[in-house]
Formats: sequence, structure tokens, C-alpha cells
Amino acid sequence: MAGYSSKFSDRKKKLHRLLSILRMLDNRERCTPSILADKFTTTNRTIHRDMLDLGEAGFAIRFDKETATYTFADPDFTLRDFDLNSDELMALLLGKQIAQRLGKPFSSAFDSLLKKAHKDAGIKTKGKIKMLEEKQHFLVRMEPMEEFEKVENQYEAITEAMDNKVELEIAYKAMNSQKETIRQIAPYGLFYSNGLWYTIAYCHLQQDTRIFALDCIKDIKPTNNIYTIPKDFNIDDYFKPTWQMIRYGEPVEVVLKFSKDIARWIKRQKWHPSQQIEENKDGSIIFKVKIEGTEEIKWWTYRWVPYCEILAPAELRKEVAKDIKALAGIYEKED
Repeated sequence: MAGYSSKFSDRKKKLHRLLSILRMLDNRERCTPSILADKFTTTNRTIHRDMLDLGEAGFAIRFDKETATYTFADPDFTLRDFDLNSDELMALLLGKQIAQRLGKPFSSAFDSLLKKAHKDAGIKTKGKIKMLEEKQHFLVRMEPMEEFEKVENQYEAITEAMDNKVELEIAYKAMNSQKETIRQIAPYGLFYSNGLWYTIAYCHLQQDTRIFALDCIKDIKPTNNIYTIPKDFNIDDYFKPTWQMIRYGEPVEVVLKFSKDIARWIKRQKWHPSQQIEENKDGSIIFKVKIEGTEEIKWWTYRWVPYCEILAPAELRKEVAKDIKALAGIYEKED
């Protein structure tokens, strides 16, 4: 039993020695047989056997007779090299572009991530990162968050509230009415859209789940009330019935007709999970979606004027006719 224990101890020492040698080689420390033998209290012959063992394990190590030193055969090799391929590096840099547009916390976090990548990557990967940073061929087009510091306090308070599951009291000034109200909310999540940050939360005043723009929150403070996010709540599922983010009313089918002049632009893209497209013989198309709330899709149809006609619902068609009449009145005014 004592012999077994001795052998185990020897193997453990050897494993430690091999790992330490690899670390020294990776740090580009001077590794001569005598230096290594003195460091690990062993012989030059044992160090020679260790190098053979490392070679058999797949580590290419060379011995320079002139300098009597061991080095990795590939001068660029490092144990820390992620060996990221071009697609992985591009994903990393595209992520940086997105983070910069979301605001300070994300931009700072991604800069820290890239610093770690630079530090821990090997020479080859560092070179690739530098090359791609200097000459990027990909671009993410999305509205940047301007002056994040104006909503930083709200963002941090909501993040902390979600971590601690503590409700918040907010003073909220709605964009439409410009009326300020005091509300108690239980935040379920944060999301970013069109250059602005929002929180989706249960509102006790409305007794429903609502969306609040962070820049419209004029004051915010934690309460003593604990809450839980419903198990069946999913932020992706919440937005599926909307055209973009505004959700209200009962589900309604919106039917649009696009002329042949613009039909190919509509067909080339998936605009909504529920969309259905029917092609007509004259080249026009019928576009159908089922959504909760028609305000946002009404704004979207104005993008395609005069090539888009609203067929249903009748109420939406009347709204748009009224808007177009008012717009025509503005342009028909004489100077």
C-alpha cells in the first residue's frame, strides 16, 4: 500500500511539473534544462523525458542547441489562443457595434470583453482582431441610444428592482397626453427599440401589463413591496400580437392591397409572424396580418403611399382617409 501511495505521489508531482513547464513556455520564460531542473528539484535527464512526454501529448516543443533553451516549435502558438475563425471574429465585432448603439453599460461591457479577447488570444488571433477592427466590411444599421446618461438612473433602478423583485414607484409623463401620473409598477423586463429604452411592467394603476419609456420616467424609487414575474410570462410572446410594440384591444385582421409597383418589396421580407400574402393576376398582392392594435401598422402603411390600400378593418380605412384628407389640405394651401 505504501508503494502505491509513493507512485501516486510521484505521478502527481510529475503532472504538476508538466503543467508548470507548459505555463512557463506559454509565458515565454527562459526554459533551459538546468533552470527547469533547479526549479523543480530534479535532474536534466528527467526534464528531457518530460519534454518527450509533452511531445507525445501533442505539444510541439523544440530545443535550440545554440541557446540551450526549450520553446514551442510554433512561435505564435499559445495555450490562451482562442483560435477564432473569421466568422466568429466578425460576430464579435458586430456585437461591439450593437453594444455601442444600446448605450454606455453595454458599450463598456463589450470593450471589457474585447480587452480580454486581446489579452487571452494568441498572436494570430490578435492580428485578425486588429485587422478586422481597422477595416470592417460589415455594418449594423440601428438607431443609436443618444445621451444614455439621461436614462441611466432609471435603467439601473429597474435592473436592480428586477434582481431583487421589488416594485417601483414612478412619476410618469406620457408622451401623448403630457400628463404626469404616479404609478406603482412591477418590472418584467427591459427592451430597446428605435433608439429608446423601455421597460415592460405590471402597472397597478391600469391593472394591466404596460410599456413605459425610460425617458418619460421623471422620478423613480423602490418600494417595500415584493413581486414575482408570472411563470407564463414571456417577453417574446408578449410582443407577437403587436405590429411592433404597442398592444391594445382585441385581435383584428388587417388586410392591405399593394400594387404591382411595390409588391416585390413587400414579398421579400417577413414583416410579422402571422402575415399571409396572396398574389393577384395583375401583379398586386393582398397582405393579411392579425394583430392587437392598429396604430403602428397605420403609420407603416404611410411609408408605401400611394401604392398601399387598406381594405380592412373599415374603421382603420376611415382613419387613414381622414388623415390623408387633412394632409391634402395642407399641401393644397396656396402660398
